[in-house]
Amino acid sequence: MKKLILLTFLFSAAIQFNCLYAQQLPQLKHEGNITRLYVDGKPFIMVAGELHNSTSSNLTYLHPIFPKLKEMGLNTVLASIAWEQFEPQEGKFDYSIIDGIISQARENKLKLCLLWFGSWKNGLSTYPPLWVKKDSKRFFKLKQSNGNTGEVISPFCREAQIADAKAFVQLMRRIKEIDKEHTVVMIQTENEVGAFQDIDYNKQALDLFNSQVPETLIRYLQKNTNNLSPEIKDVWQKNGSKTEGTWSEIFADTMKSAQNFFMTWQYAQYINEICRLGKKELNLPMYVNAWLVQKSTDLPGVYPNGGPESRVIDIYKAIAPDIDICAPDIYAPNYKEILSMYHRPDNPLFIPESTTEQARAFYAYAEHDAICFSPFGIEDAYTNLAYRQAISVINELMPYLLKYQGTGKMRGFMRIKNRAADTLVFGGDKVIVAYNNWDDTGYGLVIQTAPDEYLVAGITAQLRFESQNPSKKIRIGQVFEGKFEGGQWITTRMLNGDETWHNDCLIVTGRKAMISQTVEGQIVPPQPGPNQSALESAKSTEVQTPAIYKVVTYELK
Repeated sequence: MKKLILLTFLFSAAIQFNCLYAQQLPQLKHEGNITRLYVDGKPFIMVAGELHNSTSSNLTYLHPIFPKLKEMGLNTVLASIAWEQFEPQEGKFDYSIIDGIISQARENKLKLCLLWFGSWKNGLSTYPPLWVKKDSKRFFKLKQSNGNTGEVISPFCREAQIADAKAFVQLMRRIKEIDKEHTVVMIQTENEVGAFQDIDYNKQALDLFNSQVPETLIRYLQKNTNNLSPEIKDVWQKNGSKTEGTWSEIFADTMKSAQNFFMTWQYAQYINEICRLGKKELNLPMYVNAWLVQKSTDLPGVYPNGGPESRVIDIYKAIAPDIDICAPDIYAPNYKEILSMYHRPDNPLFIPESTTEQARAFYAYAEHDAICFSPFGIEDAYTNLAYRQAISVINELMPYLLKYQGTGKMRGFMRIKNRAADTLVFGGDKVIVAYNNWDDTGYGLVIQTAPDEYLVAGITAQLRFESQNPSKKIRIGQVFEGKFEGGQWITTRMLNGDETWHNDCLIVTGRKAMISQTVEGQIVPPQPGPNQSALESAKSTEVQTPAIYKVVTYELK
């Protein structure tokens, strides 16, 4: 009897432990108007950077990089895992790279987002193992219109999908075994998928293209008609909003949308199955990233045809429930437009790749409640003092970002070409942001912390505080410049007179600091610590980065 009681107790304890472990797993939660990433039971915003493709392929090469990224102020690193290294022989897995990446990240108190380079990377199939590449009969390739094939795996190849999924499941199993501390918080499955052609000309693909559009997609279109992307909605309605027919009958147009939507459906199915099986092993949030369409006139195949472009996000949402986010890789200059296309009620904003621009980070976090902003090739930014100092300001503000995302009381501003001003609305009040004619760097954020109080961070702009009601006069009462240390506000100056044009506006100039840096890029503290001598080789540079202000307003009666 005692033995039975003991076994029952142990079984119950095991169940409770597993439930607790599952509850603590990184997860996405819908809260009001936004979706948040939770890590260790708390909201988490990724201040991140993505490594170059090959940086994490060798642990010795990687070893000195993580400490630098931690020094930069990052809390998360995006690092790749290549199928060819993970499963060099079919069914035989090499855990050394994944174990080492997790170990090194943990040593530096960094979280990880792992990028699974499996069947495709940038629309090509260069990362599958050699045993996959060599066997074109089992793992058949995309066929071109002239009948030729290359090395790109067809998304219609079931054998490739099965093999990719088996390796991915094994990866997730390994993470589950060794990562009890939840260092890995998210997974990217594949990378910038799609075909550089209008359609796969394999007979299997063409037969499906000439078959009926799946009922699942039709039902989705009917249910979400008012919220569809303009491209899908427009072509569907121009073809009569048909509910039965082939891809060409329902989606035909001069932009080859039928082929684009068809290929997208197949890629989304392929990847979703990999995610579904991986999540059964370890249920982490997963996303796919997009190589963006550069020009609206580009036909599918000019860009990777089948990836999660903004015009086809709805297809991913219709068929791929285990893909949590469609994420844009943004190098194009129309940054604001792209963010507005990807930030949707069913698609939180996650930016896995971007240029290294401070303005982009501030704007994404504040204006679009971004879960992540991550410049590509982040190790190259180690010597970028302006970006590093901007990250430092973001980290100062992190408690406020976490508190005010999704409330409507936090807005971002960012100057774009030929735009002199922006208007930020806060209920009955508004903030007019004017940019300098001689400078194109104006950016920042505004948080309304109380009806008559604002927290502002930014650089190179003038802010005026007004009422939406023309008969109501709002004036600046007080302006404090300062910083947060240990979560506590410290005022460095009270501004008035020339510095605020006698409280007519907040003049956001930014902080100026002299930063000493070694030749290798390491920042040297202003005062050497105990038993540390000043480095004569260090070079000092003046850096201007965002400043933080508190503004108190009042109604003039």
